[in-house]
Amino acid sequence: MTHFERANHSPSTTAPSLTVAASPDQLEIVRAFVRTTAAHYPFSVDARTDLVLAVDEAAGMLLEHTQLSGTLTCTFDMDTEHLRVISTATPTAPIDTNATSFRWFVLQRLIDRIVLEQFPSTAAGAPGNSSATIILSKAVQAGS
Repeated sequence: MTHFERANHSPSTTAPSLTVAASPDQLEIVRAFVRTTAAHYPFSVDARTDLVLAVDEAAGMLLEHTQLSGTLTCTFDMDTEHLRVISTATPTAPIDTNATSFRWFVLQRLIDRIVLEQFPSTAAGAPGNSSATIILSKAVQAGS
């Protein structure tokens, strides 16, 4: 299952968004989406490659904690200085937030800022209602 849409973040702007099944074989589609979308922003080839790798790693983290029946959504959001890629899924268990793990170390080297937001399920025994979002932020390159 793959779903493309434009997510509205404000009345005057739209942002590219992709929703795929929570399956590792969908990561190829996510990488292609990020690669294609990032090409429309002022990044060097190396910076775009770093962004693709970072999103791949973040999406992989989310997928490890999400049932195959779930979905993964990646949305781009841009302000005047930063491009953010927001990846969201419904995990069955909390994601380890140990900032000293190798994955976080790699992510911190590839991008400028990473934020993990986790919201537990409000209903007892309903892990499918929880959500986890990883926000990756990369500064745009002036004059590119």
